[in-house]
Amino acid sequence: MQLYRLRHVPLALLAMICLSGLPSDALGQERRQLPDFTLHGEPTHAGDEAGLHAFVETFREHWAAQDTAALMEMHTPDTEWINAYARMFQGRDALGRFLEDRLFPSFSASVSAEEAANMRLVSLRFLGTDGAVIHLATDGQRGESRNAGEAQRRTHIHLVLQRAGTGWLIAHTAIFDARN
Repeated sequence: MQLYRLRHVPLALLAMICLSGLPSDALGQERRQLPDFTLHGEPTHAGDEAGLHAFVETFREHWAAQDTAALMEMHTPDTEWINAYARMFQGRDALGRFLEDRLFPSFSASVSAEEAANMRLVSLRFLGTDGAVIHLATDGQRGESRNAGEAQRRTHIHLVLQRAGTGWLIAHTAIFDARN
């Protein structure tokens, strides 16, 4: 029995040596770690990047205030929204009803304010001339899906935007949690 265990020691050592040589990016993919901000692609128009940063700030303000009407003005009429529990809403009206009647009333306003304060911009990605993806991450107290031993729930939000005149609107939202 002891001989069997000893035969695996060289394999374990080899695995540890191989893993230690991995680039730091591969090791930085832990659920709770966030990479430094990255910008992907090239903005089509002068001011696009600044406009998206301003868009994020406006989104954060409206989320903190639980201002459903203002949030819906940031979405396309045919928006799709998928939350971390795979509940999907199609259309701005359906999403607005969910936020106003179910999500926001279910939690103290301080929960949304905390999520907004903790929102961090992970990346911006320009897609062609009229599209962009915003990746946000936040920590908060919304819901039961926190990992055991963790004080806050880590949530990632992907906002897919399409150009609307000189601004942007959210066409699709995907939300997911960092769970064990």
